[in-house]
Amino acid sequence: MTSGNAGRTMGWIKAVAAAGTCLLASCGSSIAPLRPAWQQDPNLFHQGFPAYKEQMTKTPHMVARIVYSSPEQIARMMEIQGDVPDAQRGFARMGDGTVDLAVQDVASGQWIESYLCGGILFVSGLPQQAYRLVLKNRTPMPLQIGVGIDGKDAETGGVASLGRGNLRVEKNGTLVMDHTPRGPLLFKAVNGDAALFDTSPQGRVGVIQLAVFLASDAPSIGPEKLRASQIAPFGLLPIGRPEQYR
Repeated sequence: MTSGNAGRTMGWIKAVAAAGTCLLASCGSSIAPLRPAWQQDPNLFHQGFPAYKEQMTKTPHMVARIVYSSPEQIARMMEIQGDVPDAQRGFARMGDGTVDLAVQDVASGQWIESYLCGGILFVSGLPQQAYRLVLKNRTPMPLQIGVGIDGKDAETGGVASLGRGNLRVEKNGTLVMDHTPRGPLLFKAVNGDAALFDTSPQGRVGVIQLAVFLASDAPSIGPEKLRASQIAPFGLLPIGRPEQYR
C-alpha cells in the first residue's frame, strides 16, 4: 500500500514537472522581445527602413568635456571640483564609456598631462602649445561628433554648439584632429576659473566639448529575445536583461 502511494506520488510529481517545463518553454517563446536602448519609432524611416529615434535625435547621447589651462591653474580647478583626480596615461574613458579621449602634444607625440576628475578631463596646456585630439569609438556603431573648441565650432569656425556635427567615426574607429578651418589647434591663455563652471553649448576659451551622436545612417539593431537563463520559473519575471549598446 505504501509502495503504491509512493509510486502515485512520484508519478504526480513527474507530471507536474513536465507541465511546468512546457509552460516555461511556452512563456519564454511568447514574452515580448527586449528592445535596445534606443526604441524603435515606426514613424521614422532611413533609406526605406525603419530608423530609431537615437539616429535622428538632436540631443547628444553624451558630451565629453575637456578643461585646459596651465598646470598650476588646473590643480586649483581640480581642488575646486572636489573630486579625486585620476591621472591618465593616454586615453581616458569618458561618460558611459562610448568614447575614449586623449590629448597629444604635436611636437613630441607624447600624451599631455591630464586628469579625469568629476567627469571632466583636465589637461595641462601651455599657451601656443600645439595639440591634437584623439577620440576612439568603443561601440560597434558609427558615430557623428560635433566639436566645440574655445567657443568656436571646429568644422565651420562659427559659434560652437552641442549640435550634431559631420565628423564621423566608424565603428571601433578613431578620430584624430589637429587642425580647424582657422589653423592648427593651439592652447590659449586661460584667465580665472570660469572654464570649470561653463557648461553652456557654446563654451568659452579653455573648454573643449565633444557632442557624441549615433550616426544617422547607423544600422538599426533588431530586438533581442530573452535567453533561457533570464527567464524565471513559469516565465513570470525576466532575470536581468541582455547587455545593450547605448
